[in-house]
Amino acid sequence: MTTSASPKPNALLFGLGSIGGVYASILARSGAADVSVVARSNYAAVKEHGFGLESEKFGSHHITFDGVYRDTSEAAASGKVFDFVLCANKALLDAKPSLAETLAPVVTPGRTAIVLLQNGVGAEAPLHAAFPSTTIISAVVWTGAKVLPPSDAGVPRVQQFARESLTIGVDPAPGLPAAEERARLDRLVALLKAGGGDCDVVDDIQSARWIKVVWNCAWNSLTSVTRLRTNHIFGSSPGAAAFALDLMREVVAVARAKGLTVPEGTEEDLLKQCQAVGGAGLPSSMMFDNEAGRPMEVEVILGTPVREGQRLGVPVPILTTLYTIVKALDWRNANPEEAAAPGP
Repeated sequence: MTTSASPKPNALLFGLGSIGGVYASILARSGAADVSVVARSNYAAVKEHGFGLESEKFGSHHITFDGVYRDTSEAAASGKVFDFVLCANKALLDAKPSLAETLAPVVTPGRTAIVLLQNGVGAEAPLHAAFPSTTIISAVVWTGAKVLPPSDAGVPRVQQFARESLTIGVDPAPGLPAAEERARLDRLVALLKAGGGDCDVVDDIQSARWIKVVWNCAWNSLTSVTRLRTNHIFGSSPGAAAFALDLMREVVAVARAKGLTVPEGTEEDLLKQCQAVGGAGLPSSMMFDNEAGRPMEVEVILGTPVREGQRLGVPVPILTTLYTIVKALDWRNANPEEAAAPGP
């Protein structure tokens, strides 16, 4: 079955969690796109009741999407050809099937742009390898959001709080005309802005991604291994803040060795931003995933910087230690029965 051509671009949001829910809602609010979602865990509820956005910035909205699908194969079977596939799922480089394999049914070479709304670094490379004629748009997400319990009427909901912003740009594909890739980016940004979204378009998206991963490498890993929020970590020993700063300096050194632009004082500024948070400080998504026994984004946050440091000859002893520990925690979560088995 095929559908008639639509004057609006077709957008598919894959991963309708907190961040995915916010950006699916922003696109739907724009009125300028046909917006579909792959809702894996809450398909029946979204299909029947729609979706709710509770936001300090946007207010309260009930959203009805143009298509709700269980998976990408069902989305492809709808007959829609997607101009944008936005990925807000967890970035797991070692997932099976891979993200590229999962997206294959909904990617039309030469038309579809893949948009990454994910943590970490290194996720673009396997997508370029799988889809060499496809534009990859990469975004650093500076948006606060969480999943809320369903409403009394059973509507799945997310809350957007504090800042809502994307730093966004093209991760260039070898052989694709730069003007065509920029045109796809500009079209997406226009849709997001029409829905009230805040987008900072940059030419060097990888530098922006690595600056964010300097933050993530420190706080995601340390909150996960200690099971403490950041201010409790700082208060636990006199050397905790200096340890975090040394960790961030290792990541900055790797980024600069790659030829990326990281301004002087970045790590000190990020430490100050973290220390300025009141109360117990910050948790992290990785901390919550670890406590819940879910897969963690180990490879895109820690693994890629470790491997790049090794490739470039940059010493990363703290980073390597934390990667090894978090990787072990991730193995435990994936193998709970074996991990809990008594020894001989």
